[in-house]
Amino acid sequence: MNEKAKEIALKVKDLFKKYGIKSVTMDDVSHELGISKKTLYEYFTDKSSLVRMVIDCETEIREKHFRETVNSSDSNAIRDMLRIYRFYQKVMKEHNPSFEYDLKKYYPDIFKELQQIKREKIMESVLSNLKKGKEEGLYRSDLDEEIIAKLYVLRIESLTDTDLFTLEERFLPGFWRQLFLYHLYGILSKKGYEYLEKNLDDIEV
Repeated sequence: MNEKAKEIALKVKDLFKKYGIKSVTMDDVSHELGISKKTLYEYFTDKSSLVRMVIDCETEIREKHFRETVNSSDSNAIRDMLRIYRFYQKVMKEHNPSFEYDLKKYYPDIFKELQQIKREKIMESVLSNLKKGKEEGLYRSDLDEEIIAKLYVLRIESLTDTDLFTLEERFLPGFWRQLFLYHLYGILSKKGYEYLEKNLDDIEV
């Protein structure tokens, strides 16, 4: 990834999130960033290629944050799952409906690719966690990781596409805690249940 193109894309990302993708033109980008259109077109053939770079940068940054948030050498599957929930809670808070709407309407191919990447990353992290939990004896030995992981993805995706909960309700104290516990209590073994009950007061979602 060209560093200069990446630098431009990260600045444009803020413009897109503030004004929407549709309303920001290449002229606007040139003016706001203080670079000539000639220079801009040296890095991007058109607006579509700029949008794609913005999404690629966003995906790269989010992946880096995920690794920093979730990976820990001195933890277990339950603690790891807590970190996963915390990460997606932060992602939900940063969710920008107008940005997603423009992306879906005007750049459907890029939107579809982004959704697929998100889905694969969530599936990958949850599957890994479920396998780890089974190996540690904290999760039920009879659970089907594929089904549980898909149900988890479905739950996360539905939160951005429902009017059952308002935006305010999604971030009330205790909302994500209930979501976290709802998931865990369905997959814990006796050992995992005892661990969770013993450490529940230390768990903050």
